[in-house]
Amino acid sequence: MGLTQEMWGLLAIYQALRSMMVTAVETAPGCNPDRAGFTVALEAARDTVVSVAGTTAAAAPSGRPDLVGQIGARVLRALLPKRRMRLSARIVKCGTSRYNIWNRDGRPRDSTPITSIVITVHPPALPTVHAADRAASGRWGQVCRILAENFNQAMPARDIAGHLGLTVTGRMLSGFNAQLCYWARNG
Repeated sequence: MGLTQEMWGLLAIYQALRSMMVTAVETAPGCNPDRAGFTVALEAARDTVVSVAGTTAAAAPSGRPDLVGQIGARVLRALLPKRRMRLSARIVKCGTSRYNIWNRDGRPRDSTPITSIVITVHPPALPTVHAADRAASGRWGQVCRILAENFNQAMPARDIAGHLGLTVTGRMLSGFNAQLCYWARNG
């Protein structure tokens, strides 16, 4: 129960701070909510709680309640700079490559405005049918013949290996299992 209560408390504080930040930024004309800093708002809220300041609703010079308050005032004093325009298109980094390969596909470095999108749906390819006359060779062919001869019973990997004349135990059995799995995946 305690952890759930802590999480709800953190989420409530987060939501309250975010709404205070948006309210504060909306009072400044032409200001984007992206420029409000969460860290500044969090520190201002901490200071307000510690000093027990700003607990009563203050009135603005116009006589209306001050919606910004101390937290909002600190957020407005420490606005982040305006966001820079993106200079080039976003690139998705290749996480599997150890080599730094950038712009190998010849994409333009500048952003291009997208005016329309055309989506074409292609039907999936039909599955390939294995020809019955095409005989499999090697161990794969032997396994196919064993399974065809014993089609009406379950064949664990150890039994298939026994029919092949292999003595597999431990790691050799797991290697044979891996080979069977590979064959099953690739048809």
